[in-house]
Amino acid sequence: MQDHYRWEFWIDVGGTFTDCFAHTPEGHLLRHKLLSSGITPGRIGSDSDPRRIFDPARCADPAEFWVGYQIRIQEEVSGPFTERKIQRFDPIRGELYLDSPLPFLPKPGVRYELLAEEEAPVSAIRYLTGRTLQEPLPPSDIRLGTTRGTNALLTRTGAKTALVITQGFADVLLVGYQDRPHLFDLAICKQAPLYEAVIEIDERITAEGQILQIPDADTVREQFESIRRQGIEAIAICLLHAYRYPQHEQLLFQWARETGFQNISVSSDVAPLMNIVARGDTTVVDAYLNPVLQQYIDRLQEKLSDTSRLRLLTSAGGLVASKAYRGKDSILSGPAGGVVGFAEVAVACGFDRAIGFDMGGTSTDTSRYDGTFPLEYETEKAGVRIVAPMMSIHTVAAGGGSVCWFDGIKPVVGPQSAGADPGPACYGHGGQLQIVPINWRKRSGKRAVNIISGCNSAKDSSRLPTPRWPQRSAKFLLPKGSIPGITCWLHLAVLPHNMPAVLPANCILNKSSSTRMPAS
Repeated sequence: MQDHYRWEFWIDVGGTFTDCFAHTPEGHLLRHKLLSSGITPGRIGSDSDPRRIFDPARCADPAEFWVGYQIRIQEEVSGPFTERKIQRFDPIRGELYLDSPLPFLPKPGVRYELLAEEEAPVSAIRYLTGRTLQEPLPPSDIRLGTTRGTNALLTRTGAKTALVITQGFADVLLVGYQDRPHLFDLAICKQAPLYEAVIEIDERITAEGQILQIPDADTVREQFESIRRQGIEAIAICLLHAYRYPQHEQLLFQWARETGFQNISVSSDVAPLMNIVARGDTTVVDAYLNPVLQQYIDRLQEKLSDTSRLRLLTSAGGLVASKAYRGKDSILSGPAGGVVGFAEVAVACGFDRAIGFDMGGTSTDTSRYDGTFPLEYETEKAGVRIVAPMMSIHTVAAGGGSVCWFDGIKPVVGPQSAGADPGPACYGHGGQLQIVPINWRKRSGKRAVNIISGCNSAKDSSRLPTPRWPQRSAKFLLPKGSIPGITCWLHLAVLPHNMPAVLPANCILNKSSSTRMPAS
């Protein structure tokens, strides 16, 4: 079938879920939600046998869609997975036929998973267009916002990065501005730098452009080879006065390429600013996140058609081509789309001012709208200074999937997130206890806590094995000999320190504006 018009997709990729809206060539609007891992979970129906899995939830899926997908099936609720391949799919009856029989009889209610070696946005596009794994995707216009950069920064899961700087300035980013934002804190915990190694280059150009010392090519190449053997994946080059005289940075870029480095960020290109601290921090962030984002974009482009156009949302709320997308512009890619969205909804409902609260799986974002979108040009996110235009959004590393753990002294929430794989403990995939199981309900006029793994309602909670969760949480959170039953209350005590300050910090009063937002 030949497409006479192009499909259009709007995709939001979070740390846990991916949401996709599609506009068909015929003008219809479709939507699909799936895990950001690309896995589609399900429950085995009562009419299943070793060669066939029945699930009524699959009846609405496109014809032959699951053919070629891997299926992982558990023999017991908490047991290991057995893998098979889908040979045939009947969408009318919701039956998945396996390529070989299982060594056991599938039990009703036990979990199974469908997966392919594709990213979640590609799987969502396939689902909405009805294209199987064997069929190419149609030409499309894709607008994508992702929290890959945000979450990598919050959870410190970016590339192993080295800072390359003028000799004598190795600690300039650590010293920073010598500001003390928490003057009266008794225990000040300073954020560790994003870079893991520092190379000092024997070079110097004065503020007037006079070259005092030219870097030696052989010496620099040896330094690059040394950090490459240490496993460094990305380089951030930031030399003194390079914002105006970048010739030495360009030489280092060339020598780093010859050494074998592919991910190189140069300060004179990333943030050509006089201030070496702001310029250096922004360059380090760019180098730290670029490999993560580029690998992700490459995996998407590999599956899209040659005529498809992929554009990504930046922190400032604009769209750029995938080749121009950089780590420093990705920090608030997903949240920026949320700001534009809630502002449009507010205006459509007759409000000219609004506060946005976006709690995802890994982070929570708050923002405000009063007729315009406030922008920041120099800010701090997750303890890192960044100079780049971005929406005024306050982000904390506390979301529905934030892991609850014990650091040897006290219970802690986050910043690590379970993500979509392994996901929360309720997914049955070996995950740890997260915030998502905590539900608030009113009983007999009093506020009570119902702690059930992953339930969103009383109806959901009735079919989950709730007696097991305290022992599981104790295994991950508390030292030997502790009382499992107190785990939930300890973490409820931790939560208020992470979450409620988000709104007043960013939304109630914006110092750059005379408009006071109504407090709730």
